Amino acid sequence: MNRQATVNLKESIVAVKLTLNGRVQGIGLRPAVARRALEQGLTGQISNSIQGVELIIEGPVDVVRRFEEGLDEHLPAGAWIQNRQREDVEISALIGFEITESDLGGPLATHVPPDIAVCQECLSEISVPENRRYGYPMTSCTNCGPRYSIIKSMPYERAQTGMSEFVMCARCQTEYRSPADRRFHAQTNACAECGPRIWCHDATGREIANQRDAIKAAAAALQQGQIVALRGLGGYQLLVDATSEIAVEKLRQRKRRYGKPLAVMVSSLGEADKLVFLNDCERRELASSAAPIVLLQSRGNSGLAGRINAGLNTLGLMLPTTPLHWLLLQHCSFPVVVTSANREGEPLIYQRGNIETQLQSVADLWLEHDRPIERPIDDSVVRWMAGRRVTIRLARGLAPLPLNLESEIPLTALGGHQKAAFALNNGRQSILGPHIGDLNSLASCERYQEQLASVQQLYGVSQCGLAFDTHPDYFTSQWAARQSVPVDTVQHHHAHVVAGMLEQGWLDRQVLGVAFDGTGWGDDQTIWGGEFLLSTSTSYTRVAHLRSFCLPGGDSAIREPWRVAVSLVAQAAGREVAARLRLGTEQVEPLLKIIASKKFSPQTTSAGRLFDGVAALVLGVNRCDFEGQAAMLLEAVCDFSEAGCYEISLQVGKPVQLDWRPLILQILKDREAGVSPAVMAMRFHRGLARAVARLCNQFAPTPVVLGGGVFQNRCLVEFLVEEMEQNGQPLGLPGKIPPNDGGLAAGQLAVAVFRKKLKGTFRCV
Repeated sequence: MNRQATVNLKESIVAVKLTLNGRVQGIGLRPAVARRALEQGLTGQISNSIQGVELIIEGPVDVVRRFEEGLDEHLPAGAWIQNRQREDVEISALIGFEITESDLGGPLATHVPPDIAVCQECLSEISVPENRRYGYPMTSCTNCGPRYSIIKSMPYERAQTGMSEFVMCARCQTEYRSPADRRFHAQTNACAECGPRIWCHDATGREIANQRDAIKAAAAALQQGQIVALRGLGGYQLLVDATSEIAVEKLRQRKRRYGKPLAVMVSSLGEADKLVFLNDCERRELASSAAPIVLLQSRGNSGLAGRINAGLNTLGLMLPTTPLHWLLLQHCSFPVVVTSANREGEPLIYQRGNIETQLQSVADLWLEHDRPIERPIDDSVVRWMAGRRVTIRLARGLAPLPLNLESEIPLTALGGHQKAAFALNNGRQSILGPHIGDLNSLASCERYQEQLASVQQLYGVSQCGLAFDTHPDYFTSQWAARQSVPVDTVQHHHAHVVAGMLEQGWLDRQVLGVAFDGTGWGDDQTIWGGEFLLSTSTSYTRVAHLRSFCLPGGDSAIREPWRVAVSLVAQAAGREVAARLRLGTEQVEPLLKIIASKKFSPQTTSAGRLFDGVAALVLGVNRCDFEGQAAMLLEAVCDFSEAGCYEISLQVGKPVQLDWRPLILQILKDREAGVSPAVMAMRFHRGLARAVARLCNQFAPTPVVLGGGVFQNRCLVEFLVEEMEQNGQPLGLPGKIPPNDGGLAAGQLAVAVFRKKLKGTFRCV
């Protein structure tokens, strides 16, 4: 070969480095890219790093070009490239194609992979007796298995997960190293010979059985009406036979969860069809890789225990999330209640050392495994409404949630007090963290601090500014005030609105935010919750709100909606009419005496409390076991054939008031006339939606954003969509970011970021 030919050959070979950022780790991207490169005869290497995935490709210029152009088409399901950087590099004459590891330090730029439900290929393997993984409940591959819950640090490599203590056997190693195998570089790869084991023990701690026999023993316990504590992917769960009234009631008593609905797990979509009505979108959601609990319309005469979802027409349903759940259900001829293993108000239990001491009197049998859980995480909950998925609880499979929010300065937003979750930016990316729970106990507050520190470490955040709620009594607010860092407060409902703006990509606009919830600290030191805020990403003006009313007895009115009903009727129709109310209680007269007291009857504009009061009048709901119960019961009885609606008038002023008094008078009239509760409930929902749309129309064509826990109500949201069609205003509906307080931190973070950009610094409080 002459000298000129050698030069031409060298010029036809190129080397390119690609840095891929986004959802690129923990989903089999490296093996997929490696296979593609080998198929095309290219050499190079690919590695995980804190930047994402770093890829070097060498080969003929035209082949490399085709590889780059077709890369997106050959990525595994679930992969998402947010940013791609390309640079030409020196040719290194690499031999073959290797998957290597990287140990770069600094703030994490790529997404932390969420946990993925067991895939159909793995289920097929564990169900075939001839397969070496037959019946092995910890089976996984590059397409499924634990991710977030086992990660110690990034990048995502086995050595940096809870699987590091399990050394792969020879056969697993062969799978791991073979580009043709589905488990090529599957970081969770294991089998019964080398991987985590399972066993079960009774209430005394005595081991009863292990491996497949342990699953049979747990199924037998469920069949006998016992409570089984199962160590799942992100923590312990309590299971009972969902068709047994006695078992479900025993679970409620021991867990002290007296009213909240319970989720049910079934083995397949076919079994789900027997319990609920499914549209195509809900069916896909149920079977998705996130495998969340999906709130669905329940069928009558399903055979489920009535106490699972008493008074509701919805059922929280889920498919098996792990092989262990699936194998257990194969031995049960009934659906199973699956709920978190903690007493009501306490944090999720996930460490084996805590289970006996904290739940010894709750469960009858424990089904254990020894795979470490590095990060506890609950089950996600979603609901399909107005043509889109709405996240009710952001957790397993969906969290951490990447946010489209850039900041060069690290920031952390602490969320609220109920449904607590935090959000952070590390200078490279922003995320909303998983649901932690209500901060009503010392244990919950301690868990919150542990989780915050752990996730900050994972993302490379150290000292940073804090954003938090203006409510002075929230644990998060008090904790922030004790930290020696710059802080910024964000009004509760403004955070809800800005979270919605972030969801829609409208942070650069002014919007009319409709923030409806139960409780939020207002600028006037009263309880807000029915707010219309003309908002930007940094500030707001309160342009309208629900007419205020008092909460006799303060917090007691939240637990006892009849108190709110008395307050509403007294203001709308007079104290004499209120005194004659028959609400299943004889305490109306004493209550009327404290209504005028600001100390004992604080003022509120809360839409959530309005729902409570109407539920007491329409349904006779006198006591609630959990936040939102009255509103859920009211939505459940709605008669969709009813076209009428109650009136809510608009009182001109600054701000405008939505006057609910005509609505209350009409409810009283219908009560006297014997109108059915289903009709009255529907008229209330339609009337509220119509009033909101009329108010929004006064600000047309300004876009409208919905935020706050009230907008978890499918009936209200879908009626509002219908009413708003005439306004010509863009309507931003809830979606990936929870509309309830679980999404509060996302709004706080966005407000803090944009204030920082506007002012160049935090304002100290």
